[in-house]
Amino acid sequence: MSLTVPTLESLSSIKKFYSFKYMLNSDIHEKIFNKLKLEKVYSDFSNKVDVIDLYPGPAQQSVMFNNKYKPRNHILMESRLVYHRHLINNYQQSPFIIYKKDPYEWSSYTDLIDKEKIITPIKQDRTHVNDSLLLIANLTNPNSEALMMQWLSCVGNGNWLQRFGLVKMLIWLPTSTAIKLLACPTDKSRSKCSLLTEALTDTNLVATMNSKDINLFNKKIIDKCDPILFDSKDVLPDKSCSISLLEVTPKQTTIDFDYWDYVTKHLMILKGTTLRNCVESLGHGARDYFERAIKDQSMLDRCPGELTIEEINYLVDLFYKWPYKPDIYMDFIDIFQDSNS
Repeated sequence: MSLTVPTLESLSSIKKFYSFKYMLNSDIHEKIFNKLKLEKVYSDFSNKVDVIDLYPGPAQQSVMFNNKYKPRNHILMESRLVYHRHLINNYQQSPFIIYKKDPYEWSSYTDLIDKEKIITPIKQDRTHVNDSLLLIANLTNPNSEALMMQWLSCVGNGNWLQRFGLVKMLIWLPTSTAIKLLACPTDKSRSKCSLLTEALTDTNLVATMNSKDINLFNKKIIDKCDPILFDSKDVLPDKSCSISLLEVTPKQTTIDFDYWDYVTKHLMILKGTTLRNCVESLGHGARDYFERAIKDQSMLDRCPGELTIEEINYLVDLFYKWPYKPDIYMDFIDIFQDSNS
């Protein structure tokens, strides 16, 4: 039996949004599901797939998703009082498992899986997307950007939910964050998080608000992803910044993430400085070493923000091979000493 899908009008009685935004147009959600083609990855939702749905809020998307796919377990992790009360009042007798824990807290996931064993995901090989576990999240609060960066780092480190393999994530974000994550070489918004996204995932812009912000995406991204567009009137609260939906699919890599993280952190702080003049930030003697080691000398006259992910990975590999590279695990001590000198 399908659940009744709440309408935007019926959800307008909710007055507190905790600085989050929710797209509440059921027709747009249906278009999104059709575009995602999740059944190609998850061939047996009802018997095999666990869905962890974070900050579901009004839960229109959650209801439509459950009606369409009927996953084995569908966890709604929601601790905010207004929304938790809304879920209890409307969906206590439903296929949902309403879990009153804060998605921001690491312990919420260890409690869910390791302690309470509400779901018991199976670890799968990292040669393919885990076809029994899916994450859905709303991180449209402007303060959630740092949490998104942590989740991406977890892909590289293979921890958090990514310890179970390559776990796909469907995440609503402020469009300003989506622009950073999908920025291409030479884009003004190109940053370490752009590199993180490109190096560790295949990320697709699924949907975005039809606003002036769409022009801030690189045209290559818009042409490639062909996102579904929706209007500001489809969002509550409607007087708010633009939001977008990303499909984040972790991919198999051979990256040594600790070294990669160290190199990209230092270079992207100086992303507008030529490589020749900023590479010394990697350690004393780095300029001499890289000037000798880099095959294409013209790269030295380009800035980190202009480099492709392949070129960045090439620099990380050279750093790894550098006999006199600094101990990257002592980097935090250097920062502490510098701040007190």
